Formats: sequence, C-alpha cells, structure tokens
Amino acid sequence: MWKGKQMPTYSPKCFEQLAVTGSILAAALLCPQFAFASGEAGFELLKPHRAVYEVSLESATERSGIANIKGRIVYEMSGNACDGMSVKYRFVADVNANGTIFKTDQQSASFESSDGKEFSFFVRSEVNEQLDRELRGVAMNVNGGIAVTLSSPEKRELKLESAVYSSAHLVKVIKAAQAGKTFFKQAIFDSGDDGDEVMKTTNFIGKKIIYGELKAGEDEKAVSSLIDQKAWSVNIGYFGKATAFTEQVSDYEISFLLYDGGISRELSMRYPEYTLNGSLVSLEMLDKAECKVALKN
Repeated sequence: MWKGKQMPTYSPKCFEQLAVTGSILAAALLCPQFAFASGEAGFELLKPHRAVYEVSLESATERSGIANIKGRIVYEMSGNACDGMSVKYRFVADVNANGTIFKTDQQSASFESSDGKEFSFFVRSEVNEQLDRELRGVAMNVNGGIAVTLSSPEKRELKLESAVYSSAHLVKVIKAAQAGKTFFKQAIFDSGDDGDEVMKTTNFIGKKIIYGELKAGEDEKAVSSLIDQKAWSVNIGYFGKATAFTEQVSDYEISFLLYDGGISRELSMRYPEYTLNGSLVSLEMLDKAECKVALKN
C-alpha cells in the first residue's frame, strides 16, 4: 500500500500505499470519532519487517510515452502497539519515457502514534540525483477532523475531513479480512504529494487460501516462509478530490496478497496509462520491540 501521485508526468508516487501497503504494500485503516486508548489502533497485529520488491512494467498505453520502467522498492515497518509504528519506504527506478531515460528516487518516512491520533511524515523525491520535491509535516486528529501542519516546502496549516492514517488502514484491512468481510470503504490520509488531501478508498478482500506456487520474478528464499501460509487477495482503489467516489474508475488501484502481520507479495499497481508489477525478492523479519507500557483494556 503507497502515497501521492507526483512523479515526472509518467508515474504517481503511490507505490507507498502498498505497504498496504503497507502500503500498500505500506500501508495501511479508523476514524477520529473512535476514542483510542494507548495501543487501540491495533498495531499488535503488525509484524515488523523489511521487504524488497523488484518492480517492472507490465503494460503502458501508447499515449503514456512509457517504453520501460524498472526498479526496486524497499519497505520497512518497525515499532509496536505501545510506542507506535514507523514506516520507511524507498523506490528507485530507471525510466524510459518519451524518448528520455532518467532515474527517479522516492523516499519517505512516517510515524504513527499508538493511539491513532498523530501522524508525522517526510517525503523526498529526486530525478537524476537532483531534488524534485520535498514534503514534511504533522497531522493530528482534532475536533472530528485532521489538522495538518506543514513545515516544508512552505509553512501551511490545513483542516481536512476525518480519516485514518496508513498503518491504521492496514490494520483495518487485516481486521476486516479476519472477520470475513469482503468489502468496505475508508477515507485515509498518508500525506500524498502535497499533504493537503484525504483519499477515499474502496477495499475488496478475497477468501483466505494458500498461494503455494512461486510467482514470476519472486525469489524462492524470500517467499519460502510464506509459501505454506494462507493469504487474502486484496484490491484497493483510491479516489482523490477530483474523482467522484461513485465513479467506477478510481485514480489508481493496487492489488496484492496480504499475509498475517501486514506482509505483502505479488503486487500490481494500476494507473490509467500503465501498470506496474512488484515481485518479492527479499524478506527479513525484524525484532519486535517489547511493549513497555501496559495496554488499556
């Protein structure tokens, strides 16, 4: 599960939603009207890990001008239910578009408090090692909405509608899947490109089954710990301010296999003009920091 949509014309930066994801693949679920006590955001369901995905172009329209995209996503989730969750994401890609070959480097880091009320974020993108854009800010749940304070690229204060943040969204997907739900809608805030927009999402969840076979492009060692585990097939559509929630076509959508703990594989990221695939090539489980504060009942 992944954020934002600003990359040089050809490509959104929304891969961070996967982490769904995690962000999608980061990613990734509860509105401010819920009064969270410490740990009530549900982060105990998440397993700290570092996953690496090889990204390739599946298809592109002639109008897009895209000849090829090839790169790598590194997604890292750490933290616990008491201290909150941190997510680091980096996507480096070589792009051949409109007769030009260039390298993009997109990085982000975020922290989400354990009570689900605060979300700090930093996003930086480079093209050919030159700064393209940078975003830094903090979002807080206030009076039934979200108050966003941006410190970069310029100081701004915004009031947005209520939404959940990235890791809480992922928790909500997992909880819905565990409960046997197949569909729900959710507003999310993950900073995006400009820190000024809440995205609406549609979340479709399939049955939990074993996907035992190795998928094309995957590393056998990376997938070995997942191969006999059950997973849900998940599809998330994202709708921005310019797209009516009732429209059949979203701004972009992502699909993936979701495992317990928020681990994802077999990524597909679909945009109006092109589709990217992500294959899991490395998976490292990280130590889960011990909870030092007792969770409230």
